[in-house]
Amino acid sequence: MLLLGLLGAPAVGSQVGSSVDALLSRVDEAWKTRDEPGRLEEIESLLDRAEEAAPRDYGVLWRRSRLHAWTSDDPARSGWERSRLGKKGWEYGDRATSVNPQGVEGWFYAAAGVGNYALGIGVVRALAQGIEAKFRERLSRAERISPDFLQGAIWSAWGRFYFELPWPKYDGKKSEEYLRRVIRQNPAEERGRVYLAELYVKEGHPKEARKVLEEAVALEPGSYDAPEERRYEERARRLLARMR
Repeated sequence: MLLLGLLGAPAVGSQVGSSVDALLSRVDEAWKTRDEPGRLEEIESLLDRAEEAAPRDYGVLWRRSRLHAWTSDDPARSGWERSRLGKKGWEYGDRATSVNPQGVEGWFYAAAGVGNYALGIGVVRALAQGIEAKFRERLSRAERISPDFLQGAIWSAWGRFYFELPWPKYDGKKSEEYLRRVIRQNPAEERGRVYLAELYVKEGHPKEARKVLEEAVALEPGSYDAPEERRYEERARRLLARMR
């Protein structure tokens, strides 16, 4: 009877995996409206539970990294907050890549975390800490695995990278090439247009910058990632207001 009972009982590992999958499914559903009040707290709570059940699960780790990449990218946060959250995203991304080196998500969100950490502490200080090589390594690995991940997000990151570097590393031509590439890949791209407009302002081309920003605000959010689109549409509107 004991043997029959054991044979008929579901495996503990199977139960844990099913529970984690269910939690991650809820995370992904909530992610679609992550800019609504209380939604990020809900996502974090779900990920807390998933990580407690499966601390080395790749899906849990890269989603943790993604969450911190998103929160550290918030322009309303202080530099200290951006660096703190970016570092957490970087760490979770690295943990994800140690579990699954072939997964693009871990490398990409680790790179995003490195980038936001650098912006939070200041680019010159970050360069002194050797952050450039860490960013390049992670983003290059992501690009080798899936170049068009998230409809060109990797190219957008490269475009911003060459924009943020101080002279003589700064490269406006490379920045523009990457940002134009992501807009061709995803015609509804908001972030790439904002980055391109800021590049044109820096390069002394306000007319071109205004044209790109007007394109950005004319787009209707919901084409690919509504919270991302709304965040960068608002940034485009603020930039346009300052140029008038």
